[in-house]
Amino acid sequence: MAMLEVENLTIDFSGLKAVDDLSFSIEKGEIFGLIGPNGAGKTTTFNMISGTFKPTSGKVFLEGRRIDGNYMYQNNQLGIARTYQNINLFKNITILENILIGQHSRLSCGLFSALFHPPKYYKEEKKAVEKARNILEFVGLKQKEDSIASALSYGEQRLLEIARALASDPTLLLLDEPAAGMNPTEKESLANLVTRIRERGITVLLVEHDMKFVMGITERICVLNYGKRIALGTPAEVQANPEVIEAYLGRGD
Repeated sequence: MAMLEVENLTIDFSGLKAVDDLSFSIEKGEIFGLIGPNGAGKTTTFNMISGTFKPTSGKVFLEGRRIDGNYMYQNNQLGIARTYQNINLFKNITILENILIGQHSRLSCGLFSALFHPPKYYKEEKKAVEKARNILEFVGLKQKEDSIASALSYGEQRLLEIARALASDPTLLLLDEPAAGMNPTEKESLANLVTRIRERGITVLLVEHDMKFVMGITERICVLNYGKRIALGTPAEVQANPEVIEAYLGRGD
């Protein structure tokens, strides 16, 4: 069974089809790329998979379970986590606290525990802090756990967003332009991190404009143009596809 199946997904904004009859599937443990020129519909597709947008038509299945009618918090509870094209952190609290917030969907203590702090609350809180520190160590930010998020470099803030997404124990991680704004050294470290995330059994769906980055890390790629799928295959197959070349470079005279 595939980790994710997208069937004939379409979304219409006042007569404009931002995504039009899109279908693809992602296998468990795969690093899968979704690419295309600006305005191709990549982030809109992410938003429909994660539950931010409801599609006009079509279906999305997570491990065989239909999820396209769900809200984002429901899909997060089912195992989908995501990052954003524009960094979306709580910038005035520490990076450790950002990770703890990312764990909220997996904590069992409710409002009563938060107000009255029974022993179970302290035990779960201690476990959550330990888990958060392990995640920060995994992404390379352990030494900065007490730093305010806004004090991190741009590349470190990108890593913190990924760390916060990992805190919800996803089975499917959606990364929206994770390498944007990074220098070559940071991109190399990011590629290594994404590979290690996959080694943890997490499937990765990646939107990225940096073609060298995406071609070097993904097993398969789906290419969008004007909301439609124009290619699907290995990086080598996609790079050689005439429709893909035309979409990125334009038609030659």
